[in-house]
Amino acid sequence: MLREREAVIIDIKDLTETDLTFVQLLESARRKASEIGVGFSLNQPAAGSLLEVLRRGGFLDDATSDRATFWLQGAAQ
Repeated sequence: MLREREAVIIDIKDLTETDLTFVQLLESARRKASEIGVGFSLNQPAAGSLLEVLRRGGFLDDATSDRATFWLQGAAQ
């Protein structure tokens, strides 16, 4: 299904609660999309509970990484 798309945009606008499982799922999808040349992005930078899970999980430790860029989409930490 991912291969059938040019790009995927995940809508997190109304996300109020999340956990590490959600982050791991999107990380896996993001990496797979990158491997097969499919664009994968969020419709806005991570905020609220998602941003807190990312910080606690160490996903933003290297602000210059592809991973941090994906989650923050250019937003200031």
